[in-house]
Amino acid sequence: MLEFPRWDSYSRFARAVRSCRRYVLGEDERDFLATVLATIQDRDVEFKAGKIFYRAQLGVEIVDREDDEGNWVGEDVVGFDAARMKPLSDRAREGRANPTGIPALYVGTSAETAISEVRPWIGADVSVAMCRLLGPMRTLDLTKGHGKSSFAGAVFRHVLGDGPLTAEDKAKAVWIDIDNAFSEPVTSSDDRADYAPTQVLAELFRSAGYDAIGYKSHFGDDGDRRGYNLAIFDPGMVEIASCVPYQVKSIKVVAEQNGTPWTKSRG
Repeated sequence: MLEFPRWDSYSRFARAVRSCRRYVLGEDERDFLATVLATIQDRDVEFKAGKIFYRAQLGVEIVDREDDEGNWVGEDVVGFDAARMKPLSDRAREGRANPTGIPALYVGTSAETAISEVRPWIGADVSVAMCRLLGPMRTLDLTKGHGKSSFAGAVFRHVLGDGPLTAEDKAKAVWIDIDNAFSEPVTSSDDRADYAPTQVLAELFRSAGYDAIGYKSHFGDDGDRRGYNLAIFDPGMVEIASCVPYQVKSIKVVAEQNGTPWTKSRG
């Protein structure tokens, strides 16, 4: 049975792929990927044909409305057409699960989750498509470790000198890091190398027979009600059943202090 050499093996893999090499991997990185596949446990989820997911894009269409005689009588707001709601087959932007030019379809389990993922502003118009699965979809569940710390529990006790870690302890810590890596929020201003580790892993999962990966959203409702996202490797697995225009009415921001303040001396 393959075993991760360290509890922080994902961090070391990610650092190597971001800053050293990613197309011809070294032995350590190849061993890491082989161990990832060997330690997948209880993470298979199958969605049946007909299952509905949601995809959002900023913007809507404005179309003229005419009466029965062809006279202009106003305008209607409609969602984008089906072609616009899927990524371009040869010019897809890169994301956490796909490199540039190789499309993946990113969807959410609710309209609200899908809308939140496009980072809208108050008053923004958003097109939201209902995406229907055309067949069964084997999905890898990457939600189990969301929001947890790989340093907690056995790893923390190990650092304090409480004996060596078991293979199970190390695998648990590594998979927590993988789960969190896929759900980490990214923006268009982020260094694109930050995508590299999850892109490599997504390609690994696809080669292992998975049709999609599912990960927890950092946006949407609070707590356990927060939605899920999926990256579907083949956009042809879904059809756009309909598309509805939305307008964002409010955005909730929750913040908490995470450091020590500095103050000017009163000398």
